[in-house]
Amino acid sequence: MTLNPVRIGRALRRRALRLTPFLDLKIRYDALDRPQFAYGIYHAALQAKALGYEAMSALEFGVAGGNGLIAMERVAAEIGARLGLRIEVYGFDTGAGMPPAVDHRDAPFIWRAGQFRMDFDALAQRLATARLVIDDVEAGIKTFAETMKPAPIGFISFDMDYYSSTKKALALCERNHDLFLPRAFFYFDDIVGDDSELHCEFIGELLAIREFNDTHADMKIASIHGLASKRAIPDHWHVKTFVHHRFAHPRYCDFVGAKADWQMPLQTASSRSRSWRPV
Repeated sequence: MTLNPVRIGRALRRRALRLTPFLDLKIRYDALDRPQFAYGIYHAALQAKALGYEAMSALEFGVAGGNGLIAMERVAAEIGARLGLRIEVYGFDTGAGMPPAVDHRDAPFIWRAGQFRMDFDALAQRLATARLVIDDVEAGIKTFAETMKPAPIGFISFDMDYYSSTKKALALCERNHDLFLPRAFFYFDDIVGDDSELHCEFIGELLAIREFNDTHADMKIASIHGLASKRAIPDHWHVKTFVHHRFAHPRYCDFVGAKADWQMPLQTASSRSRSWRPV
């Protein structure tokens, strides 16, 4: 058995920080379960609070056995309780596992039909508040807003592996702006893998992202420039994290900065001399 130092370190940090009242500290040091979910949900929640929303939604496309959805539910509950925001959680899946690949763009050299099936009854018993949408993704998103009446979406995890499935899921972005926060955090699980997967922009989720950006002038899916340099703990989820910018959203330009009166007054000569120290 090969020990993973990143996972060991994360487990130790989580244990050490479990009782801290400082949520931002847990987020900074990846102390919550599934930090790739925690980062996006937390910062989407801060945006929602700054804009005066009382609730937001977090979604997972591609639930499989359900471990990720259970973790998302737990993370959303802690963040929501700490920030005073209701966070609804929804999971989309057919329950039947992977469908047959459409063509080479689905990278069938990595995945095959029937993988990642769900035990619906077992998962349903483990979920506290998360709601499942068991349907083909194309059909599920068509009725999602009307059936579930979700709070504005602030976070989505895409774990559908295939290009074709991800492209269908991204069609949700074409719904009305009131279904989304102005900037929603997107996590794409299947753009980094082991050395046999060989992800690139011509297949899989990366191709779906590229085609979405090529065909939508007023909305984009963009990486967060410099995210890895801002994180305390190096991890591959940094390059899997994106933001869905909805430029035409009526609240896109509303100020949400932490410093409403941010000034940088000119220092006096005396204060500059006191602050200078020789190297």
